Amino acid sequence: MDDGQSAPRTELHGVSPEDVFAILGDETRLNIVRTLWRAGALHEYDDIDDSASALSFSELRRRVNVGDNGRFNYHLSKLVPHLVRKTDDGYRLSGGGKRIARAVVTVSGEHGTEIPGTVSTDCPVCGGAIEATYEDQWLRFSCTECVGLFGDVAPKGTLLNAPFPSPGIANRTPDDLLATELYRCMSDLTHMIQGVCPECASAVRGTLSVCEAHDATPSRSCSACLTPFVAWGELRCETCRFAKRLPVELCVMGLAPVIGFLYAHGTNVLAPSLDDLFDLVQSQVVTTVTETPLSVRTTIGTEGDTLTLTLDEHLSVVELSQ
Repeated sequence: MDDGQSAPRTELHGVSPEDVFAILGDETRLNIVRTLWRAGALHEYDDIDDSASALSFSELRRRVNVGDNGRFNYHLSKLVPHLVRKTDDGYRLSGGGKRIARAVVTVSGEHGTEIPGTVSTDCPVCGGAIEATYEDQWLRFSCTECVGLFGDVAPKGTLLNAPFPSPGIANRTPDDLLATELYRCMSDLTHMIQGVCPECASAVRGTLSVCEAHDATPSRSCSACLTPFVAWGELRCETCRFAKRLPVELCVMGLAPVIGFLYAHGTNVLAPSLDDLFDLVQSQVVTTVTETPLSVRTTIGTEGDTLTLTLDEHLSVVELSQ
């Protein structure tokens, strides 16, 4: 994985994020985006082509309800071409405009929805009850009895924690939500470990970190880092700053050789249960750290049939053997 730059990218070709924030900071422009999204919502097939229902200038102005022709033209011109595309048939949303509209949909709904009860799965660390909570569009699964898996970088007890759009909460039980969040996290991981951001498609930078005073045992987390894992990988997009921080044992689960190896042995790591994933990491994955140069070696499997990968300080695979 390319190391890339350490500073966030705020200047992109054509338009900067600051420009887009400024463009959208007007009610009329937001109404234009919303109107075009509604017009094309029943006719879009984003995985096939970029076609959508277009509205003429006069029809779009009528639906947005702006009487002044010059004022409307001024606001519409601010959206073209980055968010709105002008065609021979009229105006429609660009790919970026569609993404903005869908983002609005994902942040709609209740942000503090109560999730009743606990999940049926026990904590894989201590056997305690797992509670699901939802706040500020973050879905968190936490053990009610132990410190969890992430030490002091996450709230106490955290086992799984990720942004989750509020529309996805509807009509799902805590168990359904756990399975859905695990699937989403593994899907994001497969993108990011390959160096591609699942949010904006920009390059992802990988960084390996190691607990130098690690003293964890099978029954106790490390007293220094407060986690069971000696090595962690940070995967961070250099453009939109979307990031994941996971144990190296989980990072490698997004790599094609590991996905194929485990699937052949009866484990689908792209849609795992929390128990199966933790049991796999605890019983079938062995990780060792090399300090000079910094790297980590992860062996997956049982005696006689294993897959071994060596990752460098940027989480790139530098050696693979089976």
